[in-house]
Amino acid sequence: MAAKPAKTYVGEEITIHPTPPTSVLEAATAAAEIYATDEVEKHGKFIADAWAAKIKKQTNLYVQRALSLARGEGLEEAEPWTTTAPAYPWWNILLAGPFQPGAPAAGGPYLPHKIFRANEPAFMIGGIWMNPAPINWGPPGPSAADMMGALNLRINLETINLSNVANGPDPAPVVMAPIGLAAGPSFFKPFVVSIGSGFFPSPPDGKPNLYELNCTADVTGPVPGLPFAGFSTWVLDPDFEPPIFPPSLMPGVPPMWQHDIPARFMVYTA
Repeated sequence: MAAKPAKTYVGEEITIHPTPPTSVLEAATAAAEIYATDEVEKHGKFIADAWAAKIKKQTNLYVQRALSLARGEGLEEAEPWTTTAPAYPWWNILLAGPFQPGAPAAGGPYLPHKIFRANEPAFMIGGIWMNPAPINWGPPGPSAADMMGALNLRINLETINLSNVANGPDPAPVVMAPIGLAAGPSFFKPFVVSIGSGFFPSPPDGKPNLYELNCTADVTGPVPGLPFAGFSTWVLDPDFEPPIFPPSLMPGVPPMWQHDIPARFMVYTA
């Protein structure tokens, strides 16, 4: 008797730019060429769409390989992770930024990176990732994305003024009610949070304020008390630190993911 063919996970389609950038940096550069600097929401949406496309591709590959390991099948290529299926993650909160809209002619799409004047706009992008594979890698059961899609989620961005050791201003919360109807693929819901001009108070000249920003998320219904809450432990720092010659003095640091570190930036006088 012939064995039944293994079920193949097929990722869903989402609407993105016809030629999506392959990195957040490319997306920011492309947005700077397409939109004016005052079109902050459009800059953020463009980067978020490109990010969603990349997350979709990476998730499809991850799920395919994890399901193969769960079925006891070896992988054709050597992998740095275990030869058995990984632990099943339900969801995660990703955060990136801050970004600033700008023209490439000015030196980059988000100069001056994580340091900006109080009268300049900026924005953060984030995303709620939910595992689209069957729970505990056991088809044909529902996935974490299926289970969480009907829930309502409130996302808060909270700032702390480290210079004054005081609570900072917080952007308006992002509400997904339910999560499944929010924009993006069913398993990844990107969002953009604008930081308008003048949102942070202008500090005295010569005394810039250093801020940290955390992102939290909590399920608010439809059934109260559901055990889903969390905060972003992965933050994409979009800044590029060029090396100081000679490189051994201080090596360059490319844009990179940081773990268990809030987003950090500085605001100086307008």
